[in-house]
Amino acid sequence: MIKKLFDWTPRDVAAWEKIRGKGFRHFVGWYGVAITGGGLFIILGGATFLIWLGRTLGDQAGLTGARWLFLALQLLFVVLFCLVGGVINSLITWAVEERLYRKYKPPQVNQG
Repeated sequence: MIKKLFDWTPRDVAAWEKIRGKGFRHFVGWYGVAITGGGLFIILGGATFLIWLGRTLGDQAGLTGARWLFLALQLLFVVLFCLVGGVINSLITWAVEERLYRKYKPPQVNQG
């Protein structure tokens, strides 16, 4: 299974060329921030909210302004964590994919 991930076919090369053609910034923005960071936020932010809600509703004090502020600060931390994690993931993915692309791309024919 692992060998398949690192043994590209011409179809894999063509797929990466299509992604690569959109540019590095687009890749980091879309794959890193939107998909990876957004997915992490849905999971971690949802878990943070549900844990906060369970603790808050189980307490006698109820929903106070200070508790809402605490939730907002927690979610801000989660957002920053997810953005940084998504960007780091996209940078590593780009580096690995570029290395594989250079290894498996067909040689350029010089028309001279």
